[in-house]
Amino acid sequence: MHESDILIIGAGISGLICATELQQAGCSVRLVDKGRGVGGRMATRRMNGGRIDHGAQFFTVRDKRFHMYVQEWLDHGIVREWYRNAPVDQQEEPHIRYCGVSGMSDAPKYLARECNVHCGERIQNLSRESQQWIASAESGETFRARELVITAPLPQALQLLDTTDLDYAGDALAKLRAITYAKGLALLAMLDGPSGIHAPGAIKMQNSVVSWLADNHIKGISPIVGITVHATPAFAEKHWDSKDEVRAPLIIEAIQPELQANIVEYTCHRWGFTHPLQRWPDTCYRNAACNLTLAGDAFGGPRVEGAALSGLEAAQHILG
Repeated sequence: MHESDILIIGAGISGLICATELQQAGCSVRLVDKGRGVGGRMATRRMNGGRIDHGAQFFTVRDKRFHMYVQEWLDHGIVREWYRNAPVDQQEEPHIRYCGVSGMSDAPKYLARECNVHCGERIQNLSRESQQWIASAESGETFRARELVITAPLPQALQLLDTTDLDYAGDALAKLRAITYAKGLALLAMLDGPSGIHAPGAIKMQNSVVSWLADNHIKGISPIVGITVHATPAFAEKHWDSKDEVRAPLIIEAIQPELQANIVEYTCHRWGFTHPLQRWPDTCYRNAACNLTLAGDAFGGPRVEGAALSGLEAAQHILG
């Protein structure tokens, strides 16, 4: 039995910042995540000697609270500026696109160094006993805490909470269930030479198959040329269950005019919950009667910053 003041299910950016804020206030916190590592869609993969960001490609900063975190990451050499978008007019500051120095997983890993994180733990059942939350994992591990925070994608959070016999959301439940997510499909590929993509190494595409193409070598995170290709949500939905031999050639055909080298190896990665198609009106959901808080991109918005701020405000609600 692992006991703490607060249990957070989901070790993406939202859960990690929530944990950081709570720990700084003196709370004991544990995070559990079903993945092998932290970060959620802020993910970097090694592939044939290269490094590929295969989820979120960058993040921006608009809120001063998130800026304080990002400034610390900059000061410690965790993240850096990738490129700046052009301002709409001369009075507007361009939004800087930041990325990890060696990949998008760098910032979550930096946050996790001070956190008590259990990776590879898939929670399959929740219950409440004596005013305590009890989370049981498939591995047989059990976690107990006074407060429960779930930052996993909202449909997964509700599925977990449905294992209880609690009225955990009351009249809000129908609206929470109405929030859905787009699916995502990424092609990760190694090339036999320079891609030919111009600096900064990314192309926002507009066709029925591909929405994004990036060269991780030009981006500066990979010693060799590897590309990330994000399919459109419509293509991901259509080919969700297709074999790689079927869907990958269609993606490759769509990007071939942009490349000056050949693809020598590839794989596809599915993201079941890329971004919410609707958004909860508040930055988190709190049921103080049963010490339950829901946070994440369904509440803060689909950007990395939105998920981070949702975790931050969830911590403030708990402490308040």
